Amino acid sequence: NFVCTEENGTPVLPNSIKYKAQLVQDKLHKNFNFHSLRHTHATMLLEAGEKMKVVSERLGHSRISTTMDTYSHVTHKMRKNTVSLIEQIQNE
Repeated sequence: NFVCTEENGTPVLPNSIKYKAQLVQDKLHKNFNFHSLRHTHATMLLEAGEKMKVVSERLGHSRISTTMDTYSHVTHKMRKNTVSLIEQIQNE
């Protein structure tokens, strides 16, 4: 059940992932590492309204506080959703 595997199913080694991430960074001229994908994944789930506990379990954190400390920042999309919720409440 590896996330990153070679075509034959063996796990991709960390140095290989770092090398490929460096290639992407060089090509895009943007700061990028493989861990950025994990962070983006968690943030997208939270923006979509997924519960923090579910995201925490998905990331393999043993404590929800770890997830909250790392991923609980508020994005522009979350702010817009909050405004929409308040407007809905006011119109009820």
